[in-house]
Amino acid sequence: MPSLFRKALSLFVVLDETPISANEVASNTSASQATAPAAAPTSKMPALSAADLERYERYFEQLFEKANLPGPDYFEFWRTMEALEAHIPSEEARIKAAFASLQVQGLDKAKLLDTAAQYREIVLRDKANFEAAVRQKAEAEIAGRQAEWQTLKQQNEERQRQIDQLQRDIAAAEQRMEQLQREIEQEKSKIDQVQRGYLAACEAMVGKINADIQRLEQML
Repeated sequence: MPSLFRKALSLFVVLDETPISANEVASNTSASQATAPAAAPTSKMPALSAADLERYERYFEQLFEKANLPGPDYFEFWRTMEALEAHIPSEEARIKAAFASLQVQGLDKAKLLDTAAQYREIVLRDKANFEAAVRQKAEAEIAGRQAEWQTLKQQNEERQRQIDQLQRDIAAAEQRMEQLQREIEQEKSKIDQVQRGYLAACEAMVGKINADIQRLEQML
């Protein structure tokens, strides 16, 4: 599955080739030397590190395994396609061979297409859950800090009128404001990076399934 996922993802994202340190790899915040995909990058194509790519490979594989439908279906077809890749270079021949091998287990074209659509819905539901979690995290991590920053700003305006008595309070509050601003930007960056990575990976998954459905409808 991962190799097919990488091929699907390469149609929608580019790999970040920025070198990183061992500590960054260990903290799972960026990737070590990735290979750029063949597709030419555009300004609209987000960049994923190699570590991000591997993480989303595992994530979607676990998502599919957890939701695996009874009997042979699109998921088993996908795995069979991957197993045959080293032996059958032609994708069309691979599709037909994978389908034929699963037909004896009860898979037909209608079920293959239907289960592909079901896995697409699984991905889309997961996307909706992810976006809801992102909104909740943004509210928890950013909104409170923004409110505190605004409160401190108002306090400083009042303290300016009493500068002789409140000079030390103003300095302390300004220091805290700077800290909060840094934390806000850091949290925004983290959330934005995770959101861009996930949405790109999710779109790649949906695009891969849609492309498979089109090819399967034409070839089978």
